[in-house]
Parts: sequence; C-alpha cells; structure tokens
Amino acid sequence: MDIMSTYHLETPMDPKASYEVAIAENPANRVVSTPGRQKRAAGKHTHFWAPGRTLRIAFLNGDEAFKNAVKTAASNWQPHINLNLDFVEGTEGDIRIKCEQGIYWSFLGTAALTQTDQSLPTMILATDYRYSLKFFLANAMHEFGHALGAQHEQLNPAANIPWNKPAVYAAHWLPENADEDSYQDSLTRKKVDDLYFNLLDANEVKNSPYDPLSIMHYAVRQEWTDGDFKVDLNFVLSEKDKAFMTQVYPYPEAQSE
Repeated sequence: MDIMSTYHLETPMDPKASYEVAIAENPANRVVSTPGRQKRAAGKHTHFWAPGRTLRIAFLNGDEAFKNAVKTAASNWQPHINLNLDFVEGTEGDIRIKCEQGIYWSFLGTAALTQTDQSLPTMILATDYRYSLKFFLANAMHEFGHALGAQHEQLNPAANIPWNKPAVYAAHWLPENADEDSYQDSLTRKKVDDLYFNLLDANEVKNSPYDPLSIMHYAVRQEWTDGDFKVDLNFVLSEKDKAFMTQVYPYPEAQSE
C-alpha cells in the first residue's frame, strides 16, 4: 500500500484560518522573527494547545474494542502533558476520530479547529487493532503526537540521515528518471521530499535534539540510506518524546508561600 496515501499529516485548506485559530488558542504559537533573519511569512506558527485546557475527544464511529484501544494509546501521552484528554459521548469534540481501513492521519494540533464541520474527522485511525494491537497502538500514539502539535521526527532540523534518495523514490513507485516537468511525477516527488527530505526550519518549530527512538519517527529501511543506518518502527514513547511534551505543556510552577 502507498505510504503517502496511508500515512500523512493533514494540511488545513486555509493557512490564514490555521494561523488565526492557533494564535487565539495559544499566543505562544506566534513565531517571532530572529534578529538578522528575513521576516517570515505571517502564516508561520506552531500548533500547540493552551496548557491546562481540556481537549474533548469524540468518536465518529468504531466499536468498543476500537475505542478502548484508542484510549489506551492516548493514555501514554497523558502523564506528560498539562492537558486533560476527555473522551466524550456523542460526536462533537475538539478532536474527532474516525475508524477507516488502511489509513492513519491527523490534523496538526490546533489546525483541527479549522475543521468546523462536526460531522468530519480530525483524525483517522485504521482497523489494525483487530490484527495487531501493538502495531495499532504505535500508530495511534504517533497520530496523537500530531494532534498535540508534534511534527515528524525524521524532519527534525537536527536530523542528519544519510539518505539514498533514488532508493526512497523507487520504494514509492517513482521512477528514477521521472519527468520533473510532469505534474504527476513532480507532485509525487514533492510528497516524498516532504515526508523524508525537507527538514523543518529550526526557527519556525519547537524541537528537541534529533531522536531516532521517537514515536514520531518513520521507519527508515537500511536500503534507503548510504552506510549502516536504519530506524525500526518505534512502539513506545521515547524519553525525549516525554520530555518534549512536558516542555510544551508545562504545569504552573508551585507558588511559594
């Protein structure tokens, strides 16, 4: 199955609306230009929720086994964030989850608020819980990481993966001699680049040191790299995952008496 249609990070249709809801939710999402750098576009921002708030999480479908598996995945993040993940009855929520065969995706943090139609999902999780709970939980934790505002770890500004780009293109059914003037070929190549090669700007995201153990890291096959480098699928939150979320969603410092 094509990883680009199976796993992806949903992009809001309206970047301006995404910026406005992010800043209204958490003013700290505003990116401030660093002295000496060119002024950034107004739409550049992070997507973190306001610490201390309750996130209402609703299910649009799915049986009890699916819902329980999702709650188990989310519970791994809960101890490391100053947010209350509240699974609510009904279909209205800040995060709305749909079960659909073969697909994992999520909006990035506050971008979920741009999906104002309460009948539409802000996260889709596959039916793998029926076959491999361990695999499902890993992917669900990954998508919840996105829902909390975390980006893909292979795009960490500090990542230095020795990619064999032709091998990665070939693995995604893109011929090595693809015509970059062709819309379809260039679109596919851009998708691969955005998934693996186009690192995030360190001045526009919050990030911890590069962490190949992160739940937010895609698996990287040995044949996709030069030399002896690979990343297996991670099944648990890493210590850096936990520390990053604790930093992003801190609890108030205790008031001294």
